[in-house]
Amino acid sequence: MKQRIQLYMAAALLLLSAGCSKDFFDINNNPNSATSTTPELVLPNALKVTVGTELTGFTYLCGWMCYWAPSGSYAISASDVASYHQTNDTYSGSWTTYYRNLEDYNYIEAAAKLQNKPFFIGAAKIMKAFVFQQLVDLYNDVPYTQALQGTSVITPKFDAAQSVYEAIATQLDSAVTYMQNPSATATANSDIMFGGSTSNWIAFANTLKLRILMRQTQMSGRASYIQAQIAKITANGGGFLTTDALVNPGYAASSGQQNPTYGYFVTLTGLPTSGGQADYWRAAQYSIAFMMNNNDIRYKYIYSPSSGGTYVGDVLGSLNNIPGSGSSSMGPGILKSNGQSAVMISLAESYFLQAEANLRGWLGAAGADATNFNNGVTASFAYLGASAGAADTLETQSGNKQTNYSACTTFDEKLACIIRQKWVAMNSITPFEAWSDYRRLGLPADIPISLSPYRDGPNIPVRVLYPTLEYTTNATNVGAEGTINGHTSKIFWMP
Repeated sequence: MKQRIQLYMAAALLLLSAGCSKDFFDINNNPNSATSTTPELVLPNALKVTVGTELTGFTYLCGWMCYWAPSGSYAISASDVASYHQTNDTYSGSWTTYYRNLEDYNYIEAAAKLQNKPFFIGAAKIMKAFVFQQLVDLYNDVPYTQALQGTSVITPKFDAAQSVYEAIATQLDSAVTYMQNPSATATANSDIMFGGSTSNWIAFANTLKLRILMRQTQMSGRASYIQAQIAKITANGGGFLTTDALVNPGYAASSGQQNPTYGYFVTLTGLPTSGGQADYWRAAQYSIAFMMNNNDIRYKYIYSPSSGGTYVGDVLGSLNNIPGSGSSSMGPGILKSNGQSAVMISLAESYFLQAEANLRGWLGAAGADATNFNNGVTASFAYLGASAGAADTLETQSGNKQTNYSACTTFDEKLACIIRQKWVAMNSITPFEAWSDYRRLGLPADIPISLSPYRDGPNIPVRVLYPTLEYTTNATNVGAEGTINGHTSKIFWMP
């Protein structure tokens, strides 16, 4: 019970108490709350925690999406990433980390309302939507309306996943309104993602909402809802991200201060982590082969050469993987420096989301899909440090329907091209989005499943399991979700 209280008592810990909400799905109002610190001091750390999970919290997805594979130096087992095996403790860190992160954003919002700081109200609403979406995408039904209520509700009920999605979409609209308030201001020190730019925060909210809406494309009867919500985005005039949404709290070459991706692979001395992640995780041969076969030079930026000077990878679950440095590791476009900024949402993703919405006829004028597709490829090259000219060359390969959008003639070909290039762009940056597209669309269609003889299911897992903590401290509510299987218990938006 002590753990449960810690997990949901953000307000109590910070001298906040929950108030009543006029909107059943608005968990944001705490009119009677008191505050002991300022939103300016809490927001930077909350953003740091959120962005810190975007790659290092989902390294297993880099394996499942064939970006990385374990080195041949390590024996495979019935419980490793290649086995697809899960227990209720395998990936439980996401649940605890996200709900504690939400406590911080909930505090920021409550305190900002008392202190009349619309910027921080808007930022907190946006980031709560960001985190709740990922919780739904991992677990389906999750506590929402009764979550974050401190000691007043220590066993929160689970809300239907679709209702959570609809609620956070509404909260994003509300957040934009707060950000449009003339008094919405913040300093660069208190906003480590956009330096106090409300226009960038609005574009971020719109891009996040578009992501939420595009998750639902395969749901029957959902098109009219999606189109109506996209119309609301268009109406607010804020547009979508035109820059990478990057977070940097002051990453540096000091213990505990490294960029999370860089620190995951490289020691402070600049050497591979001895016996650690740089030894275990190597490049996936599937990704290298795809880029090489399609004349895509990004493999030279995403990966580094092997000790033999060639680009060669391993295969998830293979018994014949290359040991040690005989296979490629992470490259200069991924591991730039200790102080590199961390990606919350990439510009490439923003463009590819728009391209898909354009293709479906829900956003923009005719031809906008091709423009946004090409912009997405160019943004990916730019992030990795490759030239715009190289992107142009890739995009115009004659007849190549994997890289040249203009070569595609049918809806299915165009959609596959968008998602394929989005998959490349997410490599070693935000693998969660590639996994979500794969679950939603089955694209890229030829992602290979693990070769492990210990594989415990016929397909890449479609979700993770609720943590043991929930079963021990919130048994009635989590038990009402029924028996959960990581291979067959789908997220609500999956076909």
